[in-house]
Amino acid sequence: MKLSKLSLACLAAVSSLSLSGGANASTEGFEFHGYFRAGLLTSAENDFKKANFAGQKETLGRLGLEADNDASLNFANTWAFDDGRSVKVNVGLGDYGQESSLSASADAFQMGFGQLFIEFDGMSSSGIFWGGKREYGKDNYIFMTDFFYSDMSGTGVGITGYEVGDALLDFAYIASDRVDPTIDRWATDDAGNLENLNNIMHAFQFGVTYGALELSAMYKTMPDNWDYDGKEWAETGYDLTAIYTLNSFFGIPGNGFSKIIAQAGKGLGSGNLLAGTITSYNAYHPGSQFQGEHPDWTWSSASAGGDANRLLTMVDEKDTSARLLLWGGYTLDNGIGFFPSIQGQYNDHHENDLGSYDYWISAMVRPTFPVSDHFYVQGELGYVHNNWSGATSNQSKITVAPTFILPTGMGPAPEIRLLATYLPKSWTHTNESGESDSDFILGFQADVWW
Repeated sequence: MKLSKLSLACLAAVSSLSLSGGANASTEGFEFHGYFRAGLLTSAENDFKKANFAGQKETLGRLGLEADNDASLNFANTWAFDDGRSVKVNVGLGDYGQESSLSASADAFQMGFGQLFIEFDGMSSSGIFWGGKREYGKDNYIFMTDFFYSDMSGTGVGITGYEVGDALLDFAYIASDRVDPTIDRWATDDAGNLENLNNIMHAFQFGVTYGALELSAMYKTMPDNWDYDGKEWAETGYDLTAIYTLNSFFGIPGNGFSKIIAQAGKGLGSGNLLAGTITSYNAYHPGSQFQGEHPDWTWSSASAGGDANRLLTMVDEKDTSARLLLWGGYTLDNGIGFFPSIQGQYNDHHENDLGSYDYWISAMVRPTFPVSDHFYVQGELGYVHNNWSGATSNQSKITVAPTFILPTGMGPAPEIRLLATYLPKSWTHTNESGESDSDFILGFQADVWW
């Protein structure tokens, strides 16, 4: 693209103004962060062919249930000025497409830009001003279950860490919509259905951190939130999150930590949208049983056959949800550790032909047993109970995972795990009556973050 003389003159003027204060870029720093997991799970009941998803890891525990691979790469470059200001440019890449996560081939797979945002530090007395496309709120995370209990990702602007007395404040506007190549977002028709299938959700978030207590509130609006059949669903909603962090395992003396999380929402803040925006992760994580993936809903044209990404925004203005999570860890003097998580969510559906309410409650624990500096044995026990307007179901699992590790002493601790999992009621195997039956899942997994 060619720049006119006027444009060049304006750029020069702006540059001279920015440097007129005498500030010079004194340091420049480059960062490279990332995460990946790659492995293979096989099903004994399917002649040790590649296993499908045998259960939901966010309720039962992630070990032995992650049938998919995952990768993300994040790059950042920071220019720091001698007057205390700095600018940081962030670029993130993530895998894209079903085959990129499920294939066992070493062939290259698709990746796309997941994060593209800029941070300004030093423009005000405190806080960091940011703008662009980013993952937001995903530091609220349970590592044993891979459960992000808030995911407010999208494209927006905001301020994080603004100091007011002893409190830190966050403000953000975030826009989100579906990544769905099957929908033409510019389509029009007489009925209006097509042009309203992928409208933007506008979210306004405010958060405050005061010592061990974190509070977050989010208001959302989504104009003309229609489904494939032209029905209008909730156009507004809100949710609230409170997180309390303890420097002990729920008050027990010793080497431990714990968190208590309470969340509630209404309308576009209910169900799978509780503490969330429109993201693929929110579409599939545990929330409302009316949402998530329902491939057997071939009769449902409104949700395109039970597609999780379509069901995500199909909530009523009067729908309400509440979620409670308790999790933490405790390590004995001999190095043996225990990391439990107890969680549940209740959903009240104002008008839903498939049921007026649903809820789920789960509990899991990951014990770890050190053997040497480079080897330890970890495992998981998990159980979940589901109730959908009186119809109940449950699932459980037990996993043993001998794990090789090389502590770097600098944060990252890459692991190679051998995985053996037994599920009495597996999603991968059904009996002659079509009911879930037992399966034994064997595999391995390499996992590292840096």
